[in-house]
Amino acid sequence: MIECLPQSLCSWDFTARGLSSGAATIAYDWLTEQGLIVIGNSGYDIKKHGFFSGHWTFENAGRVLAEAQKPSALFRNFEVSSDDVCFILTAQSPFQRAFEIVIDDRVVGRIEPVHAFTRRAVIECSDAISEPLQLFAFWLAALTWKRSAHHNSAAGT
Repeated sequence: MIECLPQSLCSWDFTARGLSSGAATIAYDWLTEQGLIVIGNSGYDIKKHGFFSGHWTFENAGRVLAEAQKPSALFRNFEVSSDDVCFILTAQSPFQRAFEIVIDDRVVGRIEPVHAFTRRAVIECSDAISEPLQLFAFWLAALTWKRSAHHNSAAGT
């Protein structure tokens, strides 16, 4: 199990603990839906391709390791593919923040907040998905949480 902890009370950046290679940092760019994951000495860039696009790449040293596509703006799911595995990251319910990682109609992992009033979260996933890809999936799930929080705070003003 990987535990993802916000770096501060108001931050959308996280520290991940419980990885086989030690702790990791998960960061979001302030102005764009891009970011960075650092695991040990390895940095992974997350790049969005087009402002209104639903397409991201997960890269290491300029090499694309995986791609994520959001097929519909109406639903919280992503199709993720790499050379090793293809999976769907899908919201468990329209009313919850939990996500499932699905390969061939079989749930192999979950990403969910510890409780309803926190950004602290856990990733529980089989070895079918590498730890860097699990963190990429978390980054995508937390992006939807971040979007929702910003949308809700803007609606209240």
